[in-house]
Amino acid sequence: MIAAAFLFAAATLSQRLTTAAEELLRIEKKIAGSHEGLDPVLYEDVLTLLDKAIEVDPQNLHAHARVGEVLLLRSDQGDGTFDICTILDAREEANYVLNHGAESSDQAIARGVLRAIESIPPSAIPDPPSSCDGEERHHGSKTSTS
Repeated sequence: MIAAAFLFAAATLSQRLTTAAEELLRIEKKIAGSHEGLDPVLYEDVLTLLDKAIEVDPQNLHAHARVGEVLLLRSDQGDGTFDICTILDAREEANYVLNHGAESSDQAIARGVLRAIESIPPSAIPDPPSSCDGEERHHGSKTSTS
């Protein structure tokens, strides 16, 4: 019974963190559309909240779906090119959501991420995927190694 209460509390905290991240994402999308030069700092705080939500509850597929969406936004370098390592991370999150029985709304987010990635012309991705091998990548407070 104590374990069930702990799991419920963790899931609730994770959902609250995800909701806060979504609210912040809406605000930052508006800012991104109206101010140039902020791209390097936008979305880091959103990713930090989502990473924490996943840390608290790894089964929070909604948070995983949103991470994929935000990583896709972050992959845009603002000069017509995209960062391959961030794209690969976004694809990984989207595939995770689709492979773990997420709700239809989260599957829609994940499919949207994958469609957007597929629509990026190869010429807009200057680096090969091999450039990410062994590279330590960061999104939000999370550190992942390929």
